[in-house]
Amino acid sequence: MAEIASIFVSPIVSKLTETVATLINEEFAAIKGSKKELEKLSSNLITIAAVLEDAEKKQMDAACGRSLKVWLSKLKDIAFDVEDILDTFATEAHLSKVRRIPFRIRMAPEIKQILTKFDLIAKEKSNFSLSVSTDAARSDSQSQNHFPLTNSFVDTTDVLGRDSDKDKIIDQMLSNESDSREGDVSVIPITGMGGLGKTTLAQLIFNNERVKEHFEYRMWVCVTIDFNLQRILRGIIEFHTQMEVSNNLSMDSLLARFKDILAGKDFLLVLDDVWVDNYQDWEPLGNILKLGGKGTRVLVTSRSTKVSDIMATQTPYTLQDLPQQECWSLFKKIAFKDNKNMSSELESIGREIVGKCNGLPLAVKAMGGLLRGNVDVDKWKGILRDSIWELEDEKSLNKPKILPALKLSYDHLPSYLKQCYSYCSIFPKAYVFDRKELVKLWMAQAFIQPRGQKSAEETGREYFDELLTRSFFQTLDIDNKERYRMHDLIHELAVSVSSPQCCQVMDHKSCVSSQQCRHVSLLCQDLESPTCKQVFKTCNKLRTLLLPSEYLKSFGGQTLDQMFRSLKYIRALDLSSSLLTELPDSVGVLKLLRYLDLSRTEIKKLPNSVCKLWNLQTLKLLGCLWLFELPKDLGKMVNLIYLELDDMFWFKCRELPPRMGNLTRLQNLHAFRVLSSTPGRGIGELKNMADLTGKLHISNLENAVNAAEAKLNQKESLQMLLLEWTDKDFNQEDEVRAERDLNHLQPHSNLKGLALHHFKGSNFPSWMTSGLLQNLRTLTLSHCIKCTTISVGQLPRLRELCIKGMLELEEWPEDQCPTLNRLQISTCPKLRKVPNLMLNLTVLKIKKCDSLKALPMAPYLMFLILIDNLVLEDWHEGTLTAVDEQRNPIGQPRPSLIGVLELKLQNCPNIQALPRIFFPQKLEIRGCVQVTSLPVSQRLQHLALEMCSSDALLREIPSTNSLYSLVISKISNLTCFPKLPHLPGLKSLYISECEDLSSLSEEEGSLKSLSSLQLLSIRGCPKLEALPDEGLPTALEGLMIGSCSSLSSLGSKQTLKSLHSLTDMYLEDCPLIQSFPEDGLPSSLKHLEIRGCPLLTEQCQEEGEERPKISHVTDLEIGSI
Repeated sequence: MAEIASIFVSPIVSKLTETVATLINEEFAAIKGSKKELEKLSSNLITIAAVLEDAEKKQMDAACGRSLKVWLSKLKDIAFDVEDILDTFATEAHLSKVRRIPFRIRMAPEIKQILTKFDLIAKEKSNFSLSVSTDAARSDSQSQNHFPLTNSFVDTTDVLGRDSDKDKIIDQMLSNESDSREGDVSVIPITGMGGLGKTTLAQLIFNNERVKEHFEYRMWVCVTIDFNLQRILRGIIEFHTQMEVSNNLSMDSLLARFKDILAGKDFLLVLDDVWVDNYQDWEPLGNILKLGGKGTRVLVTSRSTKVSDIMATQTPYTLQDLPQQECWSLFKKIAFKDNKNMSSELESIGREIVGKCNGLPLAVKAMGGLLRGNVDVDKWKGILRDSIWELEDEKSLNKPKILPALKLSYDHLPSYLKQCYSYCSIFPKAYVFDRKELVKLWMAQAFIQPRGQKSAEETGREYFDELLTRSFFQTLDIDNKERYRMHDLIHELAVSVSSPQCCQVMDHKSCVSSQQCRHVSLLCQDLESPTCKQVFKTCNKLRTLLLPSEYLKSFGGQTLDQMFRSLKYIRALDLSSSLLTELPDSVGVLKLLRYLDLSRTEIKKLPNSVCKLWNLQTLKLLGCLWLFELPKDLGKMVNLIYLELDDMFWFKCRELPPRMGNLTRLQNLHAFRVLSSTPGRGIGELKNMADLTGKLHISNLENAVNAAEAKLNQKESLQMLLLEWTDKDFNQEDEVRAERDLNHLQPHSNLKGLALHHFKGSNFPSWMTSGLLQNLRTLTLSHCIKCTTISVGQLPRLRELCIKGMLELEEWPEDQCPTLNRLQISTCPKLRKVPNLMLNLTVLKIKKCDSLKALPMAPYLMFLILIDNLVLEDWHEGTLTAVDEQRNPIGQPRPSLIGVLELKLQNCPNIQALPRIFFPQKLEIRGCVQVTSLPVSQRLQHLALEMCSSDALLREIPSTNSLYSLVISKISNLTCFPKLPHLPGLKSLYISECEDLSSLSEEEGSLKSLSSLQLLSIRGCPKLEALPDEGLPTALEGLMIGSCSSLSSLGSKQTLKSLHSLTDMYLEDCPLIQSFPEDGLPSSLKHLEIRGCPLLTEQCQEEGEERPKISHVTDLEIGSI
């Protein structure tokens, strides 16, 4: 891609012009000897801006030669230097209120020196006969406002014309002919040139319903040019487990994890964007994948046919160009929001443009995104006639078809998007982008120009969405998780246009020595490497230094200190996931730093010098397990917007630093503990923090002197508010104060979640019941022990309500709550009644409500939990019929509990019977002695019966094909296990703590009749003496026996030997067992664990009589404990 990069200086010149104008008008101008220089700089900037539009257009013209591009390059470099000096100067001015005179003397010569250089560059513009544009200074900002923004963006995973390809590959994958041959794994490559849509096609296959049904396990790993075995294995494990795997895990550990989760199992693995040059690189991974089942499939995408030669064991699939008609349909879908804008002239031009894309979907999408919403015929003709279509990249013969379209799309980006896009080149290929994080990095570099009243973050999101619309990013939809990445050709273009300002540095593969380099990502494994040291030594003008998280980072004792002292203009620094344990004090010299990521490090304490970082906007400390406090002067970091800490930190942190209220731009505080007697820690600190978003937990509210100072009603972005008083004893005065304070803590009407803990008042404030909180979705009232009544009728969007520990609550006056979806009530002993009708309720949990007799009528209830409700007796059964506006019936009457899928009924002694019309999937009954019958449900899957007065309820178990799990526990007077009905689907049977159980066979063969049983667990049955002589279910795979103190026999001769599927057996705390059955154990047994069986343990030692019976068991654990 050499020689196609254009140089764009407009954004930096535009920003410098604004910066200088601001400094001239503020206190900075009073610094002796600077005002005149700044005014001269301002004049130069204005005259340069006037010709920049023409210069940036002409730089590719052959007539201008190379000199114009060289001038633009020098201008850009010196503009960066000027910005660095002015940013430093402005920061010093803010921080040096007391020492102004020394500051002037030190900084003025630096300004004069750099501005002299800029003056010389400015004079050179006269060499190029550039045209003046009076609108140049405004054109870019205007283009921001006129870009056709929409609320729904192009679906970049949409595919046209690939259904046949998809079906052919799926048919090949799922056919028996693709099964792995002996000693091989089935690998099907998809090959074709870049931009054809190989990855998108693989996504379609990966998410196809047939494929999902066929493969229980599916993994996706993006490989790229670095075919690293450990990284690929880690990616497989992470995708399968959905958990992050440490970069420090050894190859042996990774292989063990792989075996644990996937050995012998059929799975689909997609290896996307593979580049491998020799069989020796592929062979180790191929051998590991052979550990999977016979039906395992590996789908590979690659531009290289050599990859097919090396990896394929099945016929490769070569993806062809997209047919022209399909290309036109794709272009039309993106470029025209509706066909109303498509004139015949635009269609004719559009079809010619599509023809130049040569059947490559990525090129078509780029052109569609470029022209989206634009109906200017001249604009379309200009794109069609652009000379870029003649560009040929002789060094990359497989890519010239797509490069002109991508370069053309880039050239027509507004300059503010060009710098945002090119910045992304510092990330590795196939990097998965988080939009929020990328916007924070753009903010740190001051790339984002404000749009009206919108915040920088909102504008940044719009920037990203504009790039997404133009196909510079792709949405990855893998298992419904939306993530973003760049196509590798788009990434290569970014690398080309961003050089030399942006680069990636790898061990011994690249070295950056140019001072023009401003943004670097270090993809090294050790900061002590010569390559890294060279970067720190020569690139002292760096603005970004990132260490992407998949790379191991280690630091020597002095490395960080030296690095900090050499990078005085750094704006963004990412040291996350490193082995960092301590941050040196010298971090305070990074005066321009705006983004610092220390997440997932082992750091224990931040030095207070970090609070000197006056410009810092983002401080990320996620996953810092050993961090327990924040530096004491954090309140001085007045520009901090994002302070990112785990929930766990807020539990560990005893108190925040004082004067947090100075952080008026902060968005995520999460927790604030009120300490009235300590200066800077009162509730008034929240007063000016109007930008808080997400969740805010205010605790120790009894210490609030004037709660109104918090001004919660002005925090319109706050989503969740938790207000908490301590649970200590209180008096009448405390009660009055709590009611007054809560009244003053009225939140904004945008609030979606509210929780009150240990509120000491008797009455809730009017703002909770007057209809103010129109957007509230969730409400938690916890241990508000003086309140006697609640009302939620004026909360029209309330979906979830949790009430617990309200000891005096008696009344809930509403007759119905039509919007509630989830309701949880616990420990409200005086509550007598709940609303009669809850039409949308799906989840209901009631616990320890000793005065509640009846449930609400809830026709769409699905999950019901009732625990320790001593007088509850009425299910409130009935039927409901929907009606229209004229109250005419619609549909059939619906029984109120017909939809319940799960019921847990525990210690509700007044319940005499289960609902009449009731077909659960999961049913658990504990300690309800009056319940004597069970429902006949053909969808019952799990049944648990515990603490029943006798075995009568066991005999009511219905015959059903669906039941697969049965738990029988603490059944008094159960001496013989009863013969169960026909349960052909029963897989697991748990029998525990049946103290009178002495036999597992009420009649011969009763237990053995459970023909599908795979797991049998018997625990805590002290009178059980022997397993049944007639044997156990023959399909048994796991047998667990524990705490059976009288058990002395594991059955007759063939009891265990005949269990040909048994693989796992556990014996624990059975002291009378001395031996196994005479015929021994089945050959299928792989794991045997014996604990607390001293007689048997002795016989199983190396010389013991029972040892030969277990000699075939590969995994043997024998111990006395």
